[in-house]
Amino acid sequence: QNNPEALKGRGLVQILRTEKISGLYRGAGWTAARNAPGSFALFGASAFVKDKVFALENYRDATFLQNFVASIAGGVASITVASPLDVIKTRIQTRDFNSTETGAQIMTKLIREEGIRGFFKGLTPKLLVVGPKLVFSFTIAQQAIAWFEKKFS
Repeated sequence: QNNPEALKGRGLVQILRTEKISGLYRGAGWTAARNAPGSFALFGASAFVKDKVFALENYRDATFLQNFVASIAGGVASITVASPLDVIKTRIQTRDFNSTETGAQIMTKLIREEGIRGFFKGLTPKLLVVGPKLVFSFTIAQQAIAWFEKKFS
């Protein structure tokens, strides 16, 4: 939680009374909007590296190191591409409970007050914290997929 003071003294029942059930899902639409381009960038950058850098004709033939390098490219691309929508999502989720400010209003205010760079606030910590987890899981997934395809096809 980025705004623990907002929850101070508020239990689940009180939150449900004032926020309704939809309050528990504040920012869910923006989260989905963030995930789509992030996923495209993850898979796209990984495939680009496998195609153009390693000249792999069949991704099943990728070594662990090739999958690892491709996953690094995919992870960096994913986190960077998703950053603008992630900033908006985070601001929606951490705003005061009484605020009715929409995502579009937050975006307009962000551009006016912080410029385009505001969309990439926190990018370095995200790359350093989320990046390794994403790279690890994607590398292992790529290795496992190739192993299963070779074993069962």
